[in-house]
Amino acid sequence: MLRFRDFVNLPMLTEIILSKDDESFERLDEGKWVNGRFDRNIRIDQPTHGVGQTHAHIYGRRGAEIGVVNLDGSSSHGTQCRLSDADAAALRDRGFTIMAGNIVEWVMLPTQPQLLFG
Repeated sequence: MLRFRDFVNLPMLTEIILSKDDESFERLDEGKWVNGRFDRNIRIDQPTHGVGQTHAHIYGRRGAEIGVVNLDGSSSHGTQCRLSDADAAALRDRGFTIMAGNIVEWVMLPTQPQLLFG
C-alpha cells in the first residue's frame, strides 16, 4: 500500500539557520535519534550555547520522557530514573558512563557557606 508521502514530492530540510540580528547566523542542531529498548527512543543532544554537556533524553513506548542523562552518567534536567538494560547499553556504546544498576540520580547538595569580602 502506498503512503501519503509516496504521492507527494515534498522538499526535505537538511539544515535550519537562525539569526537574531540578521548579521550573525547560527545553525540549529537538533538531537540525534538512536535505538535503545525501542526504535528511536533515545535523543542525544549537544550542550546548548557551549555550556553543559552532551546528554540523552530517554523515552518510553508511548513517548513519555523517562529521564535525561549526561555523558558522565549524572542526571540532567532534575530527573531520576532507572534505565532498561537495552537503553543503558545503547548509551554506553556511544560513550556515556552509566552506573551499575543503570541508575541515574540527581543529588541536591546542601547550601555551602559563603565567604563575604567587605
